[in-house]
Amino acid sequence: MRSLVVAAAAAAFALHAEVGQACTLIGVGKDASASGAPLVAHTEDSGGQTNDIRLTRVPRRKWPKGSQRPLYKVTAWYPRLVDAERSPEYAPVGDQVPSVPLGYIPQVEETWGYWDMDYGAQNEWGVSIGESTCTAMTVGWPSDLPYGYNKVGIEEMSKIALERCKTARCAAQTMGDIAVEHGFFSSDSATPDKPGYSGSSECLGIADASTGELWNFHVLTGRNNASAIWAAQRMPSDHVIAVGNSFTIRKMNLRDPDNFLYSPGVSELAEEKGWWSPELESSPDVFDFYYAYGYTPPADVQPPNMASTLGYYSSRRMWRIFSLLSPEEGAKLDPEKGNLPHQKDPYPSSVPAPKGSVSVKMVSDVLKDHYEGTPYDLTVGMAAGPFGSPNRGPGDKGVVGQWERAISMYRTTWSFVNEAKPDRLSILWFGLDSPHGTAYLPFYGAATTGGPESYHSHEGTMSKFSTKVAWWSFNLINQYTQLNFGLINKEVKAKAAAVEAKSRAMVQEWEREAALSMEANPDGAMAMLTERSNGWATEVVGHWWEFAWHLVAKYRSFDVTYNDSETGFTAGVYAYPAWWLKSADVGFTTWTNKGPYHGVPDSVAAAAIQDAALQPGVPVTVVAAGALASLVAIFVAFQAGKAVAPARDGPAQCGYVTCDA
Repeated sequence: MRSLVVAAAAAAFALHAEVGQACTLIGVGKDASASGAPLVAHTEDSGGQTNDIRLTRVPRRKWPKGSQRPLYKVTAWYPRLVDAERSPEYAPVGDQVPSVPLGYIPQVEETWGYWDMDYGAQNEWGVSIGESTCTAMTVGWPSDLPYGYNKVGIEEMSKIALERCKTARCAAQTMGDIAVEHGFFSSDSATPDKPGYSGSSECLGIADASTGELWNFHVLTGRNNASAIWAAQRMPSDHVIAVGNSFTIRKMNLRDPDNFLYSPGVSELAEEKGWWSPELESSPDVFDFYYAYGYTPPADVQPPNMASTLGYYSSRRMWRIFSLLSPEEGAKLDPEKGNLPHQKDPYPSSVPAPKGSVSVKMVSDVLKDHYEGTPYDLTVGMAAGPFGSPNRGPGDKGVVGQWERAISMYRTTWSFVNEAKPDRLSILWFGLDSPHGTAYLPFYGAATTGGPESYHSHEGTMSKFSTKVAWWSFNLINQYTQLNFGLINKEVKAKAAAVEAKSRAMVQEWEREAALSMEANPDGAMAMLTERSNGWATEVVGHWWEFAWHLVAKYRSFDVTYNDSETGFTAGVYAYPAWWLKSADVGFTTWTNKGPYHGVPDSVAAAAIQDAALQPGVPVTVVAAGALASLVAIFVAFQAGKAVAPARDGPAQCGYVTCDA
């Protein structure tokens, strides 16, 4: 039994590691969008490892005939890539050495400029990409490992698409073709002895400014851990899509090339392995991609709650996104239904939204969400603590269980909303660190230079604090907010909302000014827009540092300080709420000079109170006194039991299985 417990604990930790980098993806069709431009949003939920926190500009460039384009294994951590040819901002610094390619593909004559992080985000023509790591029935590894055969990951696939394409359709086809030819690997496939099926594939949302189309793209490794299988669906222009770490493309019409693209023999491996059968479909032209290739945990999987974790890890976010961006359609969905491949009556791939109803602000607000006001609200309950923190870190390796998975995460490195506007006016609305404590600022996809120095500086990284790095100003505030999330984050969100509102107003003003010269001098107009957006970002970061020091002083203790006068503070603002103080587990209301000094489990307290109350005709005051006496007795017995309990070889690892002695 003990070995089973340990195995469950190890598997629980492994599962957390696999989904630890899992991100959220949102897409909005042009007809549902308030601006008439499709939107693609992404949260970079990096997990425990560090991320390269630079927003890098890759410039447009012409290449000599016969040039080769390297394929790198791009890392999440700093530096993600070292290649001066790719961008001056990727040139080696200090003792950095150039990245070593896994392979090469023929280079095109000219590549477009774009904003880059671990994945490419938006290019100068408005092609916009957001990502979410997904589950799959296959795994694949890069060719620099002894057991790897593949040369391209989603990181380079997304960058190549932005370098070469002006439309979302082109991006999907280009990425798919390269993956099939050179082999796709996921950065989250773990190892052959313990394959990471819960993170071995990738999903992208792709939009463009030229056609205004929105596409949903899925890719996984193919047969024998090599090549690739992929599919892409053109989404209805009045729909909203939500991807939360599982495939969402369901019934594909293989005879409809206008709306579906896919790899050759897309269904063959699924049929060969028994994962799917044509007999399941109403027509020989229909193929259910998620049913066939989405990961379904086996019955004997460890940890035993993996199916629940994967199902609700995905579905709850899908439900919430649909509910917030299309309330009428969201109300039709059952939030208690998980999202696994063989789910009966599964969630739709997308839902319609009223024409022009979804704004950039609405989407950025969704990215800040923790299910507030719903039964799944992470800001309430004992786990949120007395001050309502929605942040849930990992648990001890010995405990099997799960938290609700919010959209806004404490471990988000950055997030953005891509707005694919035409006329080279597409915008990357970019926010650093956790969405609930960031301000989304505008960067033009066709920018003529890189961002402010603080956005791509080498002065600091996630492991090296620096006031010269923009990310740290936002992260510092988010860390400090944990002192009293409910109180401090309220002020932070109000500040961010004001900054974002001013940003939207300034963008309209800048673009009116640019329109006066755009036709006669498009380069000059674009340079002006770049200067304005960079100047505003620099100004906001400066204000954010000042805001951080303001918060440190204001919330210095359990009082709130405003100034140095006799009345310049408010006492008791940090007071613990009554519901928390009254919990016997906290120990405030159960303290006696004989103990318990640190509280007792609520279940024990409830039993003691119930026993006292069962005595007929006993006054309430006597019940309370009797309950307290019972608690003291229980506490003493509990401590004695602990003292004589048989020793264990390390802490008991109890989860969904019974602990043994």
